[in-house]
Parts: sequence; C-alpha cells; structure tokens
Amino acid sequence: MNLLERVYVPSTVSSDGSVTSHGCFSTQHTAIEVLKNLLSQAQQQELTRASILTWDIDVVGSEGMNVMAEFECKMCPVCMRTTFWIDLERFKAHCYGSACQAWIEENSIQPDVIDCGWPPTGYAEQFETVEDALNALRNVGNEAEAAGGEARLNIEFS
Repeated sequence: MNLLERVYVPSTVSSDGSVTSHGCFSTQHTAIEVLKNLLSQAQQQELTRASILTWDIDVVGSEGMNVMAEFECKMCPVCMRTTFWIDLERFKAHCYGSACQAWIEENSIQPDVIDCGWPPTGYAEQFETVEDALNALRNVGNEAEAAGGEARLNIEFS
C-alpha cells in the first residue's frame, strides 16, 4: 500500500517563458517554503509567475493534477522592485524583498475591507479598494524616498 497519496510541485516561469519545476515534495509546507525562497529571488532570476501544483498519486490523466496556488509578479508599490507577488486565487500580495516586505490582503473578518502595510515603519492601514491600498503604499514609498534621498535605491535584498 502506498502511504503517499499526493505530491506538491512548486514551479516558476521566467520572463522568457521557460518553466522550471523546483522539486516534488510530500508536504504542502515544504513546497510553500521552497517557493517562498524562490519568490524572494525573483528580481535576480527575472521570474514573472509561480505556482504550486498538486499531483495525486496513481491517478491516470489530467484529473490527478490541480493548481493549489498561482502567483504573478509585479513591481512593488513601495520599493519599486519586481518582488511583489500577488496570489491569483484570493487577493493577497506580498513583497518578498527582505528589506521591504510590503503587503496587501483582504481582511479576514470584513470581506469588503483591504488591509495593507509596510513593516519597516510599522505602517498599517485599511481601505475600501485594492487601488486605494496600492496608492497608499506608493505614497509610503515616496515619503521614504523623500525622507532619505534615495531610500528606494538603498533597500538591500538578500
């Protein structure tokens, strides 16, 4: 009897359209951790999309494959780098640049409220629309840049 019933496969798509799978894992947690590490390196690798697929073991055909999570990379509204990953299944976005970490997500209690923040300054706010939240984060980035001269350029990413 096979105890392993499902495997998790994180993959990325680069700007030239090439798809790379980054392993096959027995736990969702491991696949997510591998993908998070890859997302933090998106700028160096010119990644544009990412996903985690699940494959059911011993299932013939495409019915054995499901998309567990799918992400698209955009420019971060705060640090202006291509490290802002948006979950396409449910609205949640996070900058994986280590010094930035800006985020936006739907409020878990009030579905018509959008939360956003920028941890380096402790900024957190709520808005009615995603666009308002993005604009607020752009303003936070502009204020940081104005306060420090070239703050956006000096944010280091690991």
